[in-house]
Amino acid sequence: MIKVMIVDDEPYIRQGLKLLINWEKYGFNICAEAANGQEAIKIMEETEIDLVITDIKMPGIDGLQLIEQTRKKLSKKVRFIILSGFYEFEYAKKAIKYDVVDYVLKPVQKEELIKALDEYKEFYYHQMENEKKQEISDKIIFDRHLSGLISGVVDSNSIDYIKQHIRDIADVRYIRIEYDKACEDYNHLSDEEKAKEHVNLYEAVKAYLGDNWYHVYMPSKDNNDYSIGFIYVKSMADKMQLEEKEYIEEFYIALSASLSYKINFYIGKMVNNIKSIDESYKTADMVKYYYLYSEVAGVAYYDEIKNQINTDKYTVDKNLIDELIKVIEKNDREQIEEIIEDLYQNFKEMVAEPKMIKLSMDYLLFKLINLAKEMYSDFNQDEIHKMLKQERYGQVSIPGSIRQFKKFALEFSDYLNTLRKYAFSGVLFDVEREIVENYKENLSLKYLSEKYYINSAYLGQIFKKQFGISFKDYLNNYRIDRACEMLLRSDYKIYEIAEAVGFNNTDYFISKFVQIKGTTPLQYRKKFLSKP
Repeated sequence: MIKVMIVDDEPYIRQGLKLLINWEKYGFNICAEAANGQEAIKIMEETEIDLVITDIKMPGIDGLQLIEQTRKKLSKKVRFIILSGFYEFEYAKKAIKYDVVDYVLKPVQKEELIKALDEYKEFYYHQMENEKKQEISDKIIFDRHLSGLISGVVDSNSIDYIKQHIRDIADVRYIRIEYDKACEDYNHLSDEEKAKEHVNLYEAVKAYLGDNWYHVYMPSKDNNDYSIGFIYVKSMADKMQLEEKEYIEEFYIALSASLSYKINFYIGKMVNNIKSIDESYKTADMVKYYYLYSEVAGVAYYDEIKNQINTDKYTVDKNLIDELIKVIEKNDREQIEEIIEDLYQNFKEMVAEPKMIKLSMDYLLFKLINLAKEMYSDFNQDEIHKMLKQERYGQVSIPGSIRQFKKFALEFSDYLNTLRKYAFSGVLFDVEREIVENYKENLSLKYLSEKYYINSAYLGQIFKKQFGISFKDYLNNYRIDRACEMLLRSDYKIYEIAEAVGFNNTDYFISKFVQIKGTTPLQYRKKFLSKP
């Protein structure tokens, strides 16, 4: 709504204007009224007003003086509609000089007032659109200058430009705000959905900061970085008469309440000046990496962990990876969990970056695939690799993912154990027996793999190698053979036979029958029953 103030020394004029039209219907809200210019100025000092409708002749400060003082002392954005009991050329000239919206004669006619309001409304929204475009352009330039400082490139022009928008640039912290990647609901989002949530996060931070919204910074989205930067300065808490931790905690709680997913604040060290913001940025990243592989979430300060991290070393203990491979091969479940705990502790203490973790995980996967290959030399390596990616392996390097990693390691250990135990033929005998005995049921690789404790992708692979066709085709062939027997030995209808051999859809049954036998079930029955 456009905020309007009516200024007139006659109360009945003010009341009449309020009742003349349905202001809200036209997009306006009368939020204030004043009996003279002095009152109007005082109101505008305390309240944001978009449009003033003022009488031209009033005691004290008249309408034109009100416009002049507003332009000089308060705001050039406020626009005016002048009311007058008579038309006087000199007044009109001054009104034009002050760029008023309209000069309306009393008694005010409804149509004339609506015309003036419509003219202003068109101007107002056009101005809002231009201001929004300019605001976006200015913020892009601001972020570019800030990005340079964050990268460690100190430039006097950048400092000067930033000072225009952030007045107080002393006692500064970089706070990295992002969704908690240990949150399973968030991790299940697509990249497109995460990008939308990234914008939601930015807008939520911006809304909370209000007039300080220039303190929010959106980094480049390289490597799917969906974080938001907040340039905190100590004066922000001081103005609210809060301690720093109180201010940040209140911010965190309010922001969390407005979002769909859990968030974390990673708070860099305080630096004396915006020039050193790169130091705070780096330490905020250290905080993130420290908590990357733990269950801790919420508000985390560099100050609280700086003595617990080894900043001279950014690596992963290869010996732990090798030890983990050995116990996975032995199917020692207790040792698997213990070594994974040690490994994650190593990630934290060494502040290991995700790319280093990925290298270690790729090495682990390579060694595990080789183990499987040694047990069964003809297995399809690409298929197994794909299976691992689809299941638990893809979650191993997700922050806070120790549970997923343990599950992956234990499942793969069981898989190797199964591979060793069945060594090809044993499980296939069981699966073939299942088909013979239960072909009428809803059999699937997933169901059989769970029943016999073997990975479904691997089961499908060895089944095809043994029988020359896929499990699904083998099952369909067996069902069609049983259907042929029923066609010749009974007078059941086609749909009854379809259901009896495990097909819920008669059309699909007929289609499969034609595909396998080259004729329809009815033709098959007629052909054989017509023989002498």
